[in-house]
Amino acid sequence: MLGSRVGALLRRSKTLNLIAQLKGSSRVSNESSLLASSRFAVSEPCERCVLSRYASFHAFRSLPKAVFVQSSRKMSSSATLLNSSSADLANSGLKLLVSKGPQAQKMVGVWLFGCAAWVFSLVVLGGVTRLTRSGLSMTDWKFTGSLPPLSEDQWLLEFEKYQQSPEFQRVNKEMSLDDFKFIYWMEYAHRMWGRGLGVLFAFPFAYFLARGFITRQLGLRLSALFALGAGQGLIGWWMVKSGLEEPASEYVQPRVSPYRLATHLTSAFIIYCGILWTALSVVMPDPPTGSMNLVHGAAKVRKLALPVSVLVGITALSGAFVAGNDAGHAYNTFPKMGDSWIPDDIFSMQPLLRNFFENTSTVQLNHRILATATLLSVAGLWSAARKMDMHPAVQSLIGSTFGMTALQVTLGISTLLTYVPVSLASAHQAGALTLLSLMIILTHTVRKPSPGLLKSLASLPKSKC
Repeated sequence: MLGSRVGALLRRSKTLNLIAQLKGSSRVSNESSLLASSRFAVSEPCERCVLSRYASFHAFRSLPKAVFVQSSRKMSSSATLLNSSSADLANSGLKLLVSKGPQAQKMVGVWLFGCAAWVFSLVVLGGVTRLTRSGLSMTDWKFTGSLPPLSEDQWLLEFEKYQQSPEFQRVNKEMSLDDFKFIYWMEYAHRMWGRGLGVLFAFPFAYFLARGFITRQLGLRLSALFALGAGQGLIGWWMVKSGLEEPASEYVQPRVSPYRLATHLTSAFIIYCGILWTALSVVMPDPPTGSMNLVHGAAKVRKLALPVSVLVGITALSGAFVAGNDAGHAYNTFPKMGDSWIPDDIFSMQPLLRNFFENTSTVQLNHRILATATLLSVAGLWSAARKMDMHPAVQSLIGSTFGMTALQVTLGISTLLTYVPVSLASAHQAGALTLLSLMIILTHTVRKPSPGLLKSLASLPKSKC
């Protein structure tokens, strides 16, 4: 008799099997009788809590794969909404960005995450190009690109063009042809890697459109991101062109405009954030949750995470001005700047606003203050979140964000104290984008659930556990 009831319980639901294992075989008979007479099917509040938490967490990790294969009428959670039909999803207020089922959802999601990873690598490669002072090696630009020099005569022709630039005449007069080839290849790789992103984005986008995978909303969003990506090439050349002009003073080294560098980097960050957010929305159309208590906890975290995300973005943007002014090569001490906490010349430029973007001392001080404020803000978010009832995925994300913030500050200080070596400086720039990524994922994870999910969660009996 006991064996037949266990078999019926296993056939009824994989989730009920989880509860049976937790409670032990001695209580299976009581479980089965209660489940047969109840629409939601658990015997105690703590069991309902375990069930709902397991369901939403598994949905967060395994989207868009089906977790529960039985009828969605047996379960009210984000996992069941994701496994409903398209009509049911529409009625629940959950708007999917991809049509044609879970397989199409998975394909589009993998593609978008791949594009985001490509942009990440492109930003890091751009940082290495700047740190090796390779960005001004190519003195012309074509939208479609061109083949690199393939013969010694072609290399000499490119080298002659570079010799006419202010950077060669003021900084690199002793440069040999072999040295020039290194910086040329760095810049060429950066440009072609950017064009490769365009190919990686455009062709799958056209394919998914032709197959009908992409909805109108997603199509408009991706079209805007593609336009930004195409414009990024123009912004890059606009930036490089400023470094090919003669400096205003003979005592100033030729370099690109910090304003144009900041514009170029900010545009790359916007493209990256847009692709990452869209990829997350494709594979996780509803945030992971299991009860109204967790929804309320996520709402509290959201109020704190949004301003912290803005601060992380501003700090990253200030780093662009540090790079544009070569401010990392000044005041290579910490925590003081030289012999003082605040340099005397931080407001030496007129008008006053110029100091925050062009004054080396002010730019570095500003970045130090913002980095410290970011560390304290994330630490405060982590401390406050420990006292809230929230989903395990959210707890994990906040802990990871706090750890990444501490690592990023450590990388920044180490880069400064060691006079900006390429390896550490590149790691610091990659760390900034990694921290921004974690904040995006956190903000996306604690967003408000769809009306259908909220309604289903509100109808569940309150947990006493």
